[in-house]
Amino acid sequence: MSSLTKLALKRPVSALLIVLALFVFGIGSVFGFKMELTPDMEMPMLFVMTIYQGGDPATTEELVTKIIEDAGKTLSGVDSVTAQTMENMSLVMFSYEYGTDTDDAYADLRSAIDTASLQLPDDAQDPVIIQMDMNAQDMMTLSITSTGDTDVLAFVQDELQPELDRLSDVAQVTISGGEEDYIRVQLHQDKMQQYGVTMANIKTYITTTDFTIPIGSVEQGAQNISTSASSKPENLMDLQKLPIITNRGTTISLSDIATVSMSSKANSSISRFNGQDSISVGIAKVQSEGTVDVSNHVKALIQRVGAKNSAIQISVAYDAADSIKSSLSSVAQTLVLGVLFSMLVLFIFFGDIKASLIVGSSMPISLLATLIFMSFAGFSLNVVTMGALVIAIGMMVDSSIVVLESCFRLKDERPDFKDAAMAGTRVVVSSVSASTLTTVVVYLPLSTMKGLAGQLFSQLGFTIIFAMLSSLIVAITLIPIFFWKYRPKEKKNTLANRIVGHVGNGYKTLLRHIMLKKKTVMTVSVLLLVLSFVLAGQLDTELMSATGLDNMSITIDQRTGTRLEVVDENIQFIEQMIIDDPDFDGCNLTISGASATITAYPSDTCTKSVNQLVDEYNKKLKDTPNMSIIVSAAGSGMSSMMSVMASTEVDMSGNNIEDLKVAARKVEQIMLNTPGVIKTSSNLTSDATQAKIQIDPLKCMNVGLTAVQVASEMYNASSGVEVMDMTIGTEEYTVRMEYPEDSYVNMNQLLNLEIASPMGGMITVGDVAKAVYTDVPNTLVRENGKYQVAIMAYTTEAAKFTAQESIITAVDNAEKNGEFPAGVGQTQSMMNEMIMEEFTAIGKAIITAVFLIFLVMAMQFESPIFSLMVMLSIPFSLIGSFFLLFISGSTLNMTSLMGVLMLVGIVVNNGILYVDTTNQLKETMSLNDALMESGRLRLRPILMTTLTTILSMLPMIFTNNENAAMMKGMSLIIIGGLITSTLLILLLLPSFYLLMSKQGRKEAKERRRQKRMKRRAAKNK
Repeated sequence: MSSLTKLALKRPVSALLIVLALFVFGIGSVFGFKMELTPDMEMPMLFVMTIYQGGDPATTEELVTKIIEDAGKTLSGVDSVTAQTMENMSLVMFSYEYGTDTDDAYADLRSAIDTASLQLPDDAQDPVIIQMDMNAQDMMTLSITSTGDTDVLAFVQDELQPELDRLSDVAQVTISGGEEDYIRVQLHQDKMQQYGVTMANIKTYITTTDFTIPIGSVEQGAQNISTSASSKPENLMDLQKLPIITNRGTTISLSDIATVSMSSKANSSISRFNGQDSISVGIAKVQSEGTVDVSNHVKALIQRVGAKNSAIQISVAYDAADSIKSSLSSVAQTLVLGVLFSMLVLFIFFGDIKASLIVGSSMPISLLATLIFMSFAGFSLNVVTMGALVIAIGMMVDSSIVVLESCFRLKDERPDFKDAAMAGTRVVVSSVSASTLTTVVVYLPLSTMKGLAGQLFSQLGFTIIFAMLSSLIVAITLIPIFFWKYRPKEKKNTLANRIVGHVGNGYKTLLRHIMLKKKTVMTVSVLLLVLSFVLAGQLDTELMSATGLDNMSITIDQRTGTRLEVVDENIQFIEQMIIDDPDFDGCNLTISGASATITAYPSDTCTKSVNQLVDEYNKKLKDTPNMSIIVSAAGSGMSSMMSVMASTEVDMSGNNIEDLKVAARKVEQIMLNTPGVIKTSSNLTSDATQAKIQIDPLKCMNVGLTAVQVASEMYNASSGVEVMDMTIGTEEYTVRMEYPEDSYVNMNQLLNLEIASPMGGMITVGDVAKAVYTDVPNTLVRENGKYQVAIMAYTTEAAKFTAQESIITAVDNAEKNGEFPAGVGQTQSMMNEMIMEEFTAIGKAIITAVFLIFLVMAMQFESPIFSLMVMLSIPFSLIGSFFLLFISGSTLNMTSLMGVLMLVGIVVNNGILYVDTTNQLKETMSLNDALMESGRLRLRPILMTTLTTILSMLPMIFTNNENAAMMKGMSLIIIGGLITSTLLILLLLPSFYLLMSKQGRKEAKERRRQKRMKRRAAKNK
């Protein structure tokens, strides 16, 4: 490494030109980054969705779900299989081991499902395989309203959606709300009976008038021209005149038995923005594109499209880019504050503006080099990578401080600045290289980590590696050049240096006493370490701190089958409550089926956090009758789904559904008796009423029909049937044949439906079938072949951990006491499984990092004893780390554990510097004197490097931005660890050195021998 210093001092102009290139390319790379909240993450999951119209959960499970499960569960890489069966639908989730190639997994599953499809019922749709994509969620929601009579849905479908689809960075556009026009053929049943025709007859005659058939070619003069025959109604009049032959052989027109007109489909969903009917447009981005860039492109497009249509108002209801820009801005401010604090520390200690600027220059230069490396690596600017830069800022100057401090010390011996620069760098180049290397090797395990932790924090690790390597090169090349050229003068008589001098002298005196009481010091240290682990056991755990929580979501479920207009009427008071609340800027409402979702967006003037608003509305709505209401914090980013929300989940499994219902009710009762629990929910304890029409095949046969024909007639009568598509002008419409709206809406009407028999005459459905009513669970869930029920307790934010602990303890006790039916037991929830997997992975990475650091230091010192000596600072540093987490009320999560991993590489740096200096000094003085002198000499650089690192991360602890606060746990761990490790290195490391080194033991033995001789001499006198 010293050869690099020699080369830089020999070619200073070339070195400075390289710095110029770094400025140009570094600043240029900033504009090429995509901006996200967190790094892109993938979940190795594949979903198989199968639609089975008319199937209740039990039937769908038996005929569809189990077949799909059996087809995929034995495939390579499959870790677990979870199936959810609902009315009309089966959803099977295959979870794969991390590292599995999802493209290969998709191909294998596709092949297996294609084979299994042959066993599915004929009326089940083909299974669809969906790959888990974290970017599939909408990153932007538009709300479109009209101020006049403009057809908003037509505008969205014909103008806005095609424009959005043309944007290369938009992956998917979804539309909800609005009424779609179609051509309605409304049948008159009395006329149909009069003429003896059925719906099936009419459908056949209509579809046969819409065709194009190639005939061949015909001669036309000297040419052969291709010919085709076609028939297609071109307007409503043509449709009305369609001929239909009755059973009696007469010909009538369609208008004789039906009314043909333009109509609008009944809403299948309702969408409103701030109480006004609207069309909601969700936009999902392509994974490779940045959220902020896509947002800017979409906003430019809607401004352009909106300018052409003055009657249309397009509002941005939600934009994930706002949260991202706010978060990154907050982290950038923290970064700037970190630089300023570090510069202030340098100026206070050096007392010279030139010296401060020389060391301070390593920060922007290293930062620009890091940005270039990040750009080449394809990283995005996100909270994790920006947080890594904040953490690295304080460490970037560590090597430069040591080098400059050494240059100042050698300047006292060598008057020439160039010689002092070369000699000063040569003395410490081994220490700073080893210190940097120990920090770098900590992150090597990250590159091999699998799972969420590896995906989330690999960019953090590599960013710090880039920064540390860049700062090392700057320290041993540019710092000597600047020292030589700018000739800074160290002001040793500054206030800070005088204080350090007094502290150093006092430290020597204190150390002299401490080294005589090694056992007492060790005992106190071990007791403190035990206390820290006791505190760690009191910390609450979660997978990850919540980030991206920028809105409140209210999910409302009413009894399955509740009509859309009834749901709308029942929930309007909640929508109005939010509109009237000054804490919110607006709300977006979507109703589909018996479920509704209200997304409320806090105003800029709101002083409450999203979680506080959630608590408030949970309390307001908890006693609302006849509906299940769940209020939760929501937002963008994977981490918002991985954090512990104000809820506790208990999963139970068993082979019998009824036994699971009993157990679920028992668990719900335990939850409701727990302080802090607002309400509970379960996917088994709430049943839906279902009517099943049982058709007798024998009776059908007696009248010349099959059971399938009867079921088909009932479906067509109640739901209508699409018969063709028809183009009028430039618009294409669906032609739909149906009975009047109130014809077949209840069971009596459906059983009285008349069907023409091939044997002549008419029969009713009631002649061949009967209705049976049953209560069935809304959803059946199976995991690895066993039924499973998830019982949720929704708590206040303040009680989310205490309530969780109480519930888990109470449920465990109930299970031990045999209060649940036989065969029913607890299973680990998916979140708990993820916590165990990710914590174990990070734990392995920490152990690997410790081992790598041991190897590096053992090779540097050529002694494993010295390596072990320095590494003792690692466990003792955790005393401050766990203490800070405990008093701040922070949780132990992935980011805080990553802080422990980083701490492993940081805290040994001061130890390396101390031991390396001691090894040099003990050649010219006794070991005790060398230890005390080493502490005095290295006190200032140790304090400077520690303070710059701590102060650079301090703003991250006090940030008000909830998304940027994701890195708070990591900062607390590092700051607490640095404080205690610095104190313990200066106070404990000398004792460790004396206990573990041969020379220390030899000198201690000699001192004891001399004391014995003195005592003997005193007795002889």
